[in-house]
Amino acid sequence: MGDTHRDLAQAAHRFFIEWNGLLKRLFEEAKKVGKLRPDVDCEAVSRLIMSTVEGAILICKASKDQESLTKTIDTLKSVIKGFRV
Repeated sequence: MGDTHRDLAQAAHRFFIEWNGLLKRLFEEAKKVGKLRPDVDCEAVSRLIMSTVEGAILICKASKDQESLTKTIDTLKSVIKGFRV
């Protein structure tokens, strides 16, 4: 792997670590103040969101179908609402 590809891969890795950390902290804070069920695994939910969004973006780009992204995001919102107290 060339340096350019390695640099890009490292930058993407850092981005996903930071994004996961931000989401996890937000969910942990919501749990702490009683807005999120105490049994919710904040790490798992953060990864679910990231994976779902990234997968939806990939499908949207491949299919040239913006509606698939919108529907996926709407479904993800419903799933997240299910974690509320």
